[in-house]
Amino acid sequence: MNYATIKELVIDSYVSEGCMPSYESLTQKVCDNFPTSAWQKSHYSWYKSQINTGKIRMSEQGINEAEITDEFIEENIVQSIDTQVSLEKDLQQYFSSRVNELEQGLVLVENGVEYSTDAGRIDLLAKDSSNNLVVVELKSVKAKDSALGQLLGYIGCLSQENKNIRGILVASKFEKRVIFAAQALPNIKLIKYELSFKLKEIT
Repeated sequence: MNYATIKELVIDSYVSEGCMPSYESLTQKVCDNFPTSAWQKSHYSWYKSQINTGKIRMSEQGINEAEITDEFIEENIVQSIDTQVSLEKDLQQYFSSRVNELEQGLVLVENGVEYSTDAGRIDLLAKDSSNNLVVVELKSVKAKDSALGQLLGYIGCLSQENKNIRGILVASKFEKRVIFAAQALPNIKLIKYELSFKLKEIT
C-alpha cells in the first residue's frame, strides 16, 4: 500500500494491529515508505500521544496535514517537556518548604534540594523522625518504571554510607507495574498528588 503521509501510515498500522505498533515495527515501515524522512523516537512518541489523547484526527483540531512537519512535532515535544519540567520545579519548590506534608516528622537535610550524588541529583533529601534518610523523587506526570528505577538508584548510591534509607515517589498517577513493584519494596512509599484551585471573588 502506498501512503501519502506518515500520519496515514501510522493510522493504518494502528487499525491493522488494533494497537500502537512497536517503535521498531513502525520505524521499519516509515523507512520503507519514506526513506528520506528524519523519523526518530520522539516522532513515534508524539504520534502515540496523539492517539492516546484522541487527537489523531488533527484536521478537527485545527491542524492541517501539511503542517505536520518534523519541526512541528519537535516543537510540540519541546513544549510538552518544558511544561513537565516547569511543573516538577513547582512541586519541588512547594514540598521543599512543606516536606512534612509527605510524611509527619520529615525535615530537609542541609542542601537537601537538588542534592548531588554520584547517581544524579535528588529532588529532595530529608530525614525522618528516626533520623533516617528519605529520598523524595517528584514526577509531574504518570510515574513509570524508570521513575522507580531512578529512585532506587539514588537509594543504592546513598546506602553505601547510610543504612535504613527509604524512598518516596510522588506523582499524579502511577503505572500498575510501579504499584506492584512498590508493594514488594518495604522501603518505598508512593504518594499521589492532586492539583486543586480555590476561587475567591475580589470584585
